[in-house]
Amino acid sequence: MGISQLGYLVVGATDIDRWRAFGTQIAGLAAVDGANGELLLKADGRAFRVLVVADERDRLISSGWEVSNSADFEALRDRLIAAGVEVVDADLAVLSQRHVTGMFTCADPSGNVIEVYWGPISDFTRFVSPVGVAAFVMGSMGMGHVVLPALKFEETQHFWREHLGFGLSDILHIPAPGGAKARIHFMHCNPRQHSLALAEMPQPAGCVHMMLEVPDLDEVGLALDRLSEAGIPLAATLGRHVNDNMTSFYVWTPGGFALEYGCGGMVKNWEVEGTVFETTRGSHWGHQWLTPPTL
Repeated sequence: MGISQLGYLVVGATDIDRWRAFGTQIAGLAAVDGANGELLLKADGRAFRVLVVADERDRLISSGWEVSNSADFEALRDRLIAAGVEVVDADLAVLSQRHVTGMFTCADPSGNVIEVYWGPISDFTRFVSPVGVAAFVMGSMGMGHVVLPALKFEETQHFWREHLGFGLSDILHIPAPGGAKARIHFMHCNPRQHSLALAEMPQPAGCVHMMLEVPDLDEVGLALDRLSEAGIPLAATLGRHVNDNMTSFYVWTPGGFALEYGCGGMVKNWEVEGTVFETTRGSHWGHQWLTPPTL
């Protein structure tokens, strides 16, 4: 067995308090201060789902991917080493900050840093949203999904599928400069329609977008109200996606990438519903991308 879920994201921030305000007052996450100045943003019983650390620029540093047990963790580590992938074992300080029992780091061919871990450590303190979000849809399907840039597209999608065990969910081509088409491959590691997407496009922040899922449309609407009250512009309007049926909107995070905030994501039995398809549009309706604000 391989990776079972997207467990967390590690974000670098030039101003951690911007993430504190965005994470708590807009996304509805709970904030916990770490021992060394880092910010832990909670969405469930885990110690965190987004870890914000001080950095010289705003960006995604790495994505954390969970393996269910130590045997699967060691087997995956050995398989990567045998394939010639450079693997760096985490020291005690990193394990403590990530709240995990074991972890190693590697990178895909496009340079995306991957943290593979097992044994999350938490006291399972009850999640209480500071703005009243009832819950986030997580559990065994993980924290949501992340879309990573992959300019070395063929090598990168091969890496995630062949070495890390992801299955291909669906394919989308979007317009690119010069009349070309950029590929996006959506991939799964559990019943969530996709936990990962690889996008054939540059993204200086190291992430195209992350997604958090809430239980119903009312929570999405309440988040839209919070954005309006705070005067924060949308990145993309409310819409419903073709591939996973998610009804969502997008907003720019302090990290320089977008947050998709939605509900109603598709859950699949891949052994029964395993047909890979290509969509020719991203959404049934909505999701009109807007001009980014001037920084």
